[in-house]
Amino acid sequence: MNKAETIKRDIDLLPPSMLVELEHLVNKLKKKSTSVKKPATLLSELAANAIEDDLPTDLSEQHDHYLYGVSKK
Repeated sequence: MNKAETIKRDIDLLPPSMLVELEHLVNKLKKKSTSVKKPATLLSELAANAIEDDLPTDLSEQHDHYLYGVSKK
């Protein structure tokens, strides 16, 4: 079984809720392959692969609260 067949088989096994994330990833990969390559930094690599989510707006200030359950400051 070649790599493409393996990937297609794995996609068929994904739950429907994950297909939206997969679609976003595929679109990013398409854009990446057609865009001009620029030197990447670790931060830009992370940002390029970030998946948008409904995160709290105070996450950076209150990360201990969200990670460990301590009281908000």
